[in-house]
Amino acid sequence: MYNRVISQEKTNIYSSCSIQGEKELRDEIANFVNTMRGGHTSPEQVVIGAGVQYLLGILIGAIKENYKTVAVEKPGFNKAEFIFEDYMFNIRQIAVTDNGFLVDKLRKSDAQLIYISPSHQYPLGTIMPVNKRMELLEWAYKNNGLIIEDDYDSMIRYGGMPIPCLQGLDKNDCVVYLGSFSKMLLPSLRISFMVIPKKLLTKYNSIKSRYTQSTSKIDQLVLANFMKEGHMIKHLRKVKRIYKKKNLLLISSLKNALGDKLEIVNSDSGLHVVCEASTLKPEIEIKNSSEHSHIYLNIISSRNNKVVFSLNYSGISMDKIQEFTELLGRILFD
Repeated sequence: MYNRVISQEKTNIYSSCSIQGEKELRDEIANFVNTMRGGHTSPEQVVIGAGVQYLLGILIGAIKENYKTVAVEKPGFNKAEFIFEDYMFNIRQIAVTDNGFLVDKLRKSDAQLIYISPSHQYPLGTIMPVNKRMELLEWAYKNNGLIIEDDYDSMIRYGGMPIPCLQGLDKNDCVVYLGSFSKMLLPSLRISFMVIPKKLLTKYNSIKSRYTQSTSKIDQLVLANFMKEGHMIKHLRKVKRIYKKKNLLLISSLKNALGDKLEIVNSDSGLHVVCEASTLKPEIEIKNSSEHSHIYLNIISSRNNKVVFSLNYSGISMDKIQEFTELLGRILFD
């Protein structure tokens, strides 16, 4: 794909990038969101950039005159929260509990903007049911609110079809949709995208010249061809097959090696599992041991000798899972 893009004159790789993103890739992303995620969008609504944080900066530039307070999930994606902090937004943290996201708490807050990941909550991995999605959309409609939907890891689902995105359920043009190819392909590609509501297009078009395109034009055109020729769909089928096997192997290994000391809380989607360990070891000691062993544990909570953490297993090869499980056991319990 790279050879073809570089060698074909019609790709015009020597010209500047489109500020909004190459039309060829925006066409493919719109089609992908509509067919694979149940969305309802057009290429004119798609903005491409290197990472969700960069795209949030553009979005805030378009909405900051009307929105000053944002609700975020707790626990949630901290790097998004940092962007809102940098732009001096008031932050309202809404707890994600065993019952999922508490829409009632959102209604009682003064926020008109919310950043949320309904299809695969990070880091807990929960999926928002349809009735709560409709409640959220109703809240946005009645309060002139705006929902920023981060569709993190939504395509990697092991049981049944992926849940349709909020953007596709939205009848009132109040959802901003964020997606990335970091998990679907690879993080080093640095291509993310944002689908903005039609009502924000005029404002976006008035400010977009302030920004430069942060993603390589060549990479965008290569990805557009990759998607257009059907390779993305084949790749996703292969990825899900491989990671489902790895997922089952890891869970089996954890249960066999650690037994009642560790409970699998969530494991049916995405590239991480959420676990709860019964241990007397202090949280700081677990963190230090895991870092020393080059294992990334995202500790979600630690109280009453219970540690809840998410564990990303995408970089663990299958033949190392048994060794990894034994090392994890030493970190948590020895």
